[in-house]
Formats: sequence, C-alpha cells, structure tokens
Amino acid sequence: MKEFDINDFTVLVGIDWADKKHDVCEHVIGTSKYHYSVILSKPESLHEWVMSLKKRYPGRTIAVACELTKGPLIYALSKYDHLVLLFN
Repeated sequence: MKEFDINDFTVLVGIDWADKKHDVCEHVIGTSKYHYSVILSKPESLHEWVMSLKKRYPGRTIAVACELTKGPLIYALSKYDHLVLLFN
C-alpha cells in the first residue's frame, strides 16, 4: 500500500457511514476551514456530493478517510479518479 503525504492532497474528507445518511467533514489543507455536511445514503446524493468536490477543487486530489474497507459506500466512492480512499 502506498504511503501518502498530507501535501499530496488539497482536501481531507472524513465520512461517518450510516444506513440512512453520511456525516461528512471536509478540511482544506493549509487553512483552518472545515465544512460539515450530511449526505443521504442514496447513490444519487453521494454522486452529487462527489461531483461537487470535483467542481470546487478542479484537477485536485482529495483524500477520503473511511471507517470501512468494503461495502456499498466504498464501492461507490472507488469509481471516482479524483478521490483517494484511505482506510484506518
């Protein structure tokens, strides 16, 4: 598994997975800014959120910390090339 440096990323994202919703915290590297949001656990909602990240940070790599290593959320997020999934 490749080791990453925090400077490899523009944004660090933490997701707390749940069956009805996902709580999300986004942190832009080099700032003191945090953005909190809630995403419904529907594929369309997750896709809209992922694409909003791509639009807000074009051409940038985004780290997503996940508490799970497999499952529907991981499968859904793994198809986006601007996200790097990091597991505990």
